[in-house]
Amino acid sequence: MIKLFATDLDRTLLPVGSQPYDGSMSILNKILKENKMIVVFVSGRHLSLIKDAIKTYNTPSPDYIIGDVGTTLWVRVSEEFVRDMSWDSYIKKNTKNWNVKLFKEKIKERNGLRLQEKSKQNIFKLSYYIDDIKNSEKIIKDFKNIISNLCGCEDATVVYSIDETLNQGLLDVLPKAATKQGAIEFLREKLDIKKNEIIYCGDSGNDILPLTQGYFSIMVRNTIPEVRNEVFNIAKEKGILNKIYIAEGYGSLNGYYVSGIIEGMIKFKFISEKYLNCNTRNKI
Repeated sequence: MIKLFATDLDRTLLPVGSQPYDGSMSILNKILKENKMIVVFVSGRHLSLIKDAIKTYNTPSPDYIIGDVGTTLWVRVSEEFVRDMSWDSYIKKNTKNWNVKLFKEKIKERNGLRLQEKSKQNIFKLSYYIDDIKNSEKIIKDFKNIISNLCGCEDATVVYSIDETLNQGLLDVLPKAATKQGAIEFLREKLDIKKNEIIYCGDSGNDILPLTQGYFSIMVRNTIPEVRNEVFNIAKEKGILNKIYIAEGYGSLNGYYVSGIIEGMIKFKFISEKYLNCNTRNKI
């Protein structure tokens, strides 16, 4: 039985890419309501942008929000979201050598890096753009070397993903404890939920960790090949390929974005195929 449904937002749940959207968000709303799952949004966005997306795309109402690539955790209380400060305390306790000011000073805007907007930074997140993604491998290697020399990689991790709509690289340095995966595990233990009672849905580089941790994992059809390949390689090495599904389109579902999530839930047999015949589709 699945108790917790967790999903990335942009280009996973939300139809913000170049692929066609088939209007299936309302079907997912129906599925989650009828199956009484705990809903968790896991995103690189900060809270205000996540709230905007909930209204714009008529998404399910999340019980928890993991924002800023895992560095913030919010709990829904009535119609408001309240920050879970126990997550902040956990991060601080487990990343004693974390020093975002030092990292920013030493890294600066060099080696093809461009600092992201102030709204996309916080005390546990330092984020850059890579405009020349063809040169991203060398840039990331240099970036990791700088971080390693500053803290020995004991307390920091580097996460890379691509915004395919802008053809732009996104590079984050985070406390090792404060990734998307770390936040999900923190929440899982807090709620006393087992790994095989969780679905995780994603499409990008910062989803690779949670997609390969033993949850039932769904990659939507528009997931880039590099992410697909890495997820499959890691899952094969860990012996968990049976918990990985990549959407390809099924019946009335085209497999892109939220449609691929529904397809995966059907293929894992967590829900019946009756939802393929739902006529409650909404267009944005």
